[in-house]
Amino acid sequence: MTVGRTATLAVNITFFILSWLSVGLRILVRAGMLRAFGSDDWTMLATQVFFTGYLIAQLGGVIYGTGEHLSDLIPWRAERALAFWYFCEIFYTLSTCLLKISVGLFLLRVAGQKLHIWIIRLVMLFAAVFGGAFFFVIVFQCWPISNWWDLDPSHKNCINPDIVIGLTYGISALNVVADWTLGLLPIFIVRGLQMSTRQKRLVAIILSFAAIGSTATIVRLPYIGSLSESFDGWNGDFLYNTVGVAIWTTVEVGVGITAGCLATLRPLIRMAFDRLGVGSSSNRKYRPSGGQPHSRSRMTPSHRLDEFAPGHGHTITTITGNRGETVGKTSRSRSSSQEQLASPSGKIMKQFVVEYDDDGFGEEAVTALPKR
Repeated sequence: MTVGRTATLAVNITFFILSWLSVGLRILVRAGMLRAFGSDDWTMLATQVFFTGYLIAQLGGVIYGTGEHLSDLIPWRAERALAFWYFCEIFYTLSTCLLKISVGLFLLRVAGQKLHIWIIRLVMLFAAVFGGAFFFVIVFQCWPISNWWDLDPSHKNCINPDIVIGLTYGISALNVVADWTLGLLPIFIVRGLQMSTRQKRLVAIILSFAAIGSTATIVRLPYIGSLSESFDGWNGDFLYNTVGVAIWTTVEVGVGITAGCLATLRPLIRMAFDRLGVGSSSNRKYRPSGGQPHSRSRMTPSHRLDEFAPGHGHTITTITGNRGETVGKTSRSRSSSQEQLASPSGKIMKQFVVEYDDDGFGEEAVTALPKR
C-alpha cells in the first residue's frame, strides 16, 4: 500500500470516529439533557449521514486504487476507484451545503438583532442555492454519468473541464467566506446578551468554531486543479495526483462537523466538571444589599440557547409577609416585575433573583428590594 493510500485511509477512519462521536454527544446533550432537539440538530445529523456516505465511498476508492499510479492498477479496478471518487464529490457537495445551514440555524437561536438574523439567513440561502447548483453540475457533468469513470478519453461526453474546475474554485471561495462570516458574527451577537464580559468572550469563542473548517478549505485550494485529470482517462494519473484533495476534503467536512457540535456540548462539560469536583461560580454565595447571605441550589441545565437572546432570563420572586409567610413565584420575564403588594402590617419584603445559569452560557445576579 502506497503512502497516499495509507494517509487517505488514516484520515478517513479518524474523522469517521471523531465526527460520529461529536454528533453522538450533541444528540445526548440536546435530546437527552436539554430536551431541545431542534432543526439545527436535525440538519447536522443529516450532514453527518451524507458525510458518512462520503467516507464509505472514499473507503471504497482506497480499496480499489485511490492513491495508486494508474499504471499499477488493473483497468477495471481503476474504473471502480474512479466511480467511488465520483460519488465522493456528490456526498461532499451535499455535506458542505447542509453544514452551513446547520450552523446558521444554530446561530439563529441566539441572534437578536434583525441585521444579524438577515446576515445568517443570506449565508444559508447562498449555501442552499449555490450548493444546489453545484450539485446539479457535478451529477450531470458527463452523460451518461458512467462516462466520468471511463478510462477511454474518446468515450467521455462531458462538459468543458475548465467550467467544472472554475466552479469548484468558486464554491470553495464561497465556503471560506461563509465560514468566516458565521465565525465572526457571534462576536457581534453576544454584545446584546445579558452576561459579563468574561462570559461574552467565552460564548463568542465557542460559537465561532464554525470558522475552523475554513482553514482546511483554504489548504485544499491548491490541490483543486488536479481534479481536471478525471477527464484525461488513462492519459492522466488522477487516482495518484488527487490524494491531496481527498485528504483535505475529508478534513474540511470532518473538522466543520466536529467544531459545529462542540458549541453545543458545554452543559455536558459543566456536568463532567461537577462530577470531578471542579469548583463552579454557580456554587458561590451572594449577599443581597441590606439582607442576609443568600445561596441558591443549582438549577437543572435545561435551558435552550435561544433563551439567552437579549431580554431573556429566569426570575424568581420571593415575598415575605408580616407573619413570616413566604410565597415563591417563578416566571420567565423580559423586564422587572411590576406587581402591587399589600399587607395588614404594611411591611413586606420582596426579593428578586434573576438567574442566567452557567450551563446556559449565562451568569447570575441577586437583588433584594424592600418595599413598605
